[in-house]
Amino acid sequence: MATDMKVEAEVTSEKGFYVGDVCYQMTDKDYYGDWSNDFEDFEGEHELHGHKFAIGGTKYGDGVYEDQNGHRYGVDAGNIGILPYELCESKDVNEIARCGQFIEAKKATFNAEDGVIEIKFDNGEYIYINTGDYEEDEDDEEYGYYDDYDDDDEEYDEDDED
Repeated sequence: MATDMKVEAEVTSEKGFYVGDVCYQMTDKDYYGDWSNDFEDFEGEHELHGHKFAIGGTKYGDGVYEDQNGHRYGVDAGNIGILPYELCESKDVNEIARCGQFIEAKKATFNAEDGVIEIKFDNGEYIYINTGDYEEDEDDEEYGYYDDYDDDDEEYDEDDED
């Protein structure tokens, strides 16, 4: 959940960005890697494999949050972040957008504070998500965010990668 920490980051990509809960698009190895600090300080700007990404906590943890245009973001790890395409596990933009949104752009400015996430892209697009406006919706489960992801409750084991 969101802390009082203010997150400001500039993120770049050659193809575009995934916006949403980062647990859906990072590989397990990357998600459970050193950057997470056991998820004590997950909010902030991070770097993996030479690419920066940023994460802001949601005000109320898991759920489904909407941006200013009514686009819905499923959240299962209490965050909404921005990942460059290069860090996404899937390389299919339709799959990347399934639980968030894919934006074609080269640069993005990410700001998050107290559950409010704002992202400005160099192509003129803008995303504003106020997770403090969340009201539980009985259709959240029916929207399909949790169907494919809740089945995999196993802990990640680095030895599985070998």
